[in-house]
Amino acid sequence: MPPMYVVVNVDDLGLSSAVRRAVEDLAGLARVSSATLLVNGPDAPAAARLSAQSGGALGIGVHLNILRGRPESPAHEISGLVGPQGLFLGDYVALFKRYLGRAFTPADAEREWTRQVERALALGVAPTHLDSEKHIHVWPGLFEAACRVAEAFGIGWVRRPVELVSPLRWDKGGRRARILNTFALWHQVPRSGRVACPHSVFGVADQGADLLPGRLQAYMKRVRPDVLEVVCHPGAPREDDAPLPVEYGPMRISGQWKAERDALAAPGWDAVLADAGARLTHYGQLDPATRGLRPEFRQ
Repeated sequence: MPPMYVVVNVDDLGLSSAVRRAVEDLAGLARVSSATLLVNGPDAPAAARLSAQSGGALGIGVHLNILRGRPESPAHEISGLVGPQGLFLGDYVALFKRYLGRAFTPADAEREWTRQVERALALGVAPTHLDSEKHIHVWPGLFEAACRVAEAFGIGWVRRPVELVSPLRWDKGGRRARILNTFALWHQVPRSGRVACPHSVFGVADQGADLLPGRLQAYMKRVRPDVLEVVCHPGAPREDDAPLPVEYGPMRISGQWKAERDALAAPGWDAVLADAGARLTHYGQLDPATRGLRPEFRQ
């Protein structure tokens, strides 16, 4: 049986201390192996320290963002991406309309994302991979821009959120996955061997309380990917947590934090990976050229 590597990645690290606590808890249980840092998030400096604190056991990437909060770039350099106050729009539909109207170009996104990776480096993170807020880098043209940023910084992996849902599935989750899969049809996938993408992902169609080990098991048996990323958004909120920033725009993600944290902490995940012959890992341990473990991580 060929090897299978599974990366369980928490998006939105840096958005709130609730996300950081969930990453710490679930990494301690060996349920998550990776997270992506939202560098303009209010908790980003504290969250970035997880990279060093884990001793390399937790891979930290960059959660590229042109949707929420304050950009790293001066507003006049990315005017098509920001509103009158110099902030990102905080509205997916409004940003997509600007994309369709060519109010900004992939070069504008690339410029901002470059500065976000530089910010992550300044915070002490050596990024293992790239993904993005609301999967916006999946839009044609922006995917290639994200890959150029990765290659420029020697980052070996970029999420390509293709989830191979059953043709019989047409619920909300199935439709969400199909939209992203349609965008992916236009991607120019890197062929250099310096930047790679996972074969597929899990967690786009099944979120919240539906993020279950049994569903992952069925997916792995049906698809049998070599590199699979599980996309998740757990959080461990407390009453004294600061509210999410108003300038981020409407966000529903906190509504699924606890459900996903509880789902990932529940029994069953270890057995599913063992049954599939899969190894929990992170992108920093995987060679993009061979799609296998780097020599120093082979045991």
